[in-house]
Amino acid sequence: MKIQTTVLAAAVLISLSMGAQAQTQANSNKKIETIRVLGTHAPIAVGQIAGSVTIIDEARIRASGGIGITDLLRTVAGVNIGKTGTAGSLSEVRFRGSESNHVMVLVDGVAVNDVGQGGLTDFSHLLLANISRIEILRGPQSAIWGSSAIAGIISISTKGASSNKLQVSTNVSAGNKSTYSASAHFGQQLSDFGFKLNTSTYKTGGENISRTGFEADGYRNTDLSGGINYTFSEDSRIDISARILNYETDADGYDFSTGLVGDGNVVAQGDQISLGLNWHFTPLTNGQRNGIYSQLLSLQYSKQDTDNFTNNAFDRMSQGEKLRVLWSNRFEFTPNKWLNMGLESTNEDFEQRGPAFTSGLNQNRSNDTWSLVTDGIYAITNALSLSASYRYDNNDEFDNADSYRVGATYAVNNDWRVFVSQGQAITNPTFIERFGFFPNSFLGNPNLTPEQQKSTEIGIEGAFNSVSVQLNWFSAKLENEILGFVFVPATGEFTADNASANSSRDGLELSLQGQFKTLTWQAQYSYLDASQGNSIELRRSRHIGSLSTTYTIDQQHQVYLQADYTGTKFDNFFPPAGAAQIVTLDSYWLLSANYQYTYSEHLSASLRFSNALDAEYEDVFGYNTDGSTVLLSVRYSL
Repeated sequence: MKIQTTVLAAAVLISLSMGAQAQTQANSNKKIETIRVLGTHAPIAVGQIAGSVTIIDEARIRASGGIGITDLLRTVAGVNIGKTGTAGSLSEVRFRGSESNHVMVLVDGVAVNDVGQGGLTDFSHLLLANISRIEILRGPQSAIWGSSAIAGIISISTKGASSNKLQVSTNVSAGNKSTYSASAHFGQQLSDFGFKLNTSTYKTGGENISRTGFEADGYRNTDLSGGINYTFSEDSRIDISARILNYETDADGYDFSTGLVGDGNVVAQGDQISLGLNWHFTPLTNGQRNGIYSQLLSLQYSKQDTDNFTNNAFDRMSQGEKLRVLWSNRFEFTPNKWLNMGLESTNEDFEQRGPAFTSGLNQNRSNDTWSLVTDGIYAITNALSLSASYRYDNNDEFDNADSYRVGATYAVNNDWRVFVSQGQAITNPTFIERFGFFPNSFLGNPNLTPEQQKSTEIGIEGAFNSVSVQLNWFSAKLENEILGFVFVPATGEFTADNASANSSRDGLELSLQGQFKTLTWQAQYSYLDASQGNSIELRRSRHIGSLSTTYTIDQQHQVYLQADYTGTKFDNFFPPAGAAQIVTLDSYWLLSANYQYTYSEHLSASLRFSNALDAEYEDVFGYNTDGSTVLLSVRYSL
């Protein structure tokens, strides 16, 4: 890893001497697009992306009064939510029938997928208190972002600063189930320096995860994030972000007599750290920032520690670390014709420990990858643009691999556009799938091969009158799907194995949004046909939908309503004796509401009802989920 980083740094130094020679074209009047969507390594207009994009801004986040990010992800087409319990329990997100570790999640530009927990992201720990923007890009993105982006990306931005005046805001909340939360934001942006600091804490007594018993399973979450940016000169600037998260989740244990989760004293304690550092360099020509060449040097680091306890005794721990270094060179001939070329080094480390006598748990593993990355856009006319991205991975554990995505967008007129894209993406087997060990339960398979998916997407989007429409069709074929629970009769344990049959995921997504006077609304419906061989994929609903509205009554009163539908899905049940069974999870509706009262420009209050009708539902067989929750909040800002 040290050799890789040294070589990469040397290449950057060489490029600095070449930068001035690349300044052969100029366009001093061009505007830099400030929309940040993750279809490339640089800012890009949404209309240039040959794919499905959804953006949730700060105004909508605040209007919803939501607690966790999954409250709003339910309103996004193609997204399936799966919760194994109540607040703080594992919450997974699947795009278009994918696995949860096929979705890459970035917080302030740093990937936070948990290497130590199978490469997935537990969305229960991502609360909305200090989030200002959520960008969702569906479809294969491995060519840009590597393994874990086979189904798409979710990019989360924490609150920043946009004014030279010091910004300060605080929020305190209280609700049923002994729920309390508080958050604060500070930020300021000057001409050459800016900073942000966000903190939040959340605690709830929770509810019982098990179907039996009366023990409430609580949850605690404390988050601290911040960042600075500094412009050294006209040609050089740097931005740094950091985030620290600490949580504790109460849970229930597996009851071998019933094959279901039962009341128990199980606790998970976790710490997460992420750090991002980006240096942007644009050589000047005759003192002017008008050349075609610029470069980015980016370092991203994340670490997740999870300790598990049963009956107050240490059970096991896992730790995952990921370090990614990217050197990217950009040649922008015009705003609609540009090319990025870069080198990337990625190092992943995995550690697992158990009680001293459980030697099988104790292990350290690592995985290094060198990558060549390139992407670009070429506008043939003002209406027609072509885009492409390509990645070559040289991995020390798996065969070298290629990922790509090509697409085209065509603007029919000023209101409508169509796009088509085709891509190939990979996901490497995780450390847990290859080397995980849980006594008398699971033993990893070191002989797994990477999953590979080829997909096609066609979409049309536009607007008529005051209604915006987006309609997408997609089709994906997944080879070598890794099945995480394959029973081995000889040992009585489960393992992971590559499926012999291909998996297919086909579907349609319809998104609508509009405005009538002071009423804004969004609606979505998604249809999914996902199968693995001749079997239906588990924990995926064929039909999902959502409708949300924000009604601003006057300057002081605002009402938000959200109704989410999750259709029937299926899951495995492992009884105490006999073979596994396929069981049905019933469809359900969730209704949420938020009323906001603005007393002045500095002071406001809101009352949030989550699952207002107290619907009883399960996303995973045998695990209860959150009932009705009421939260009263007061916000003050300077």
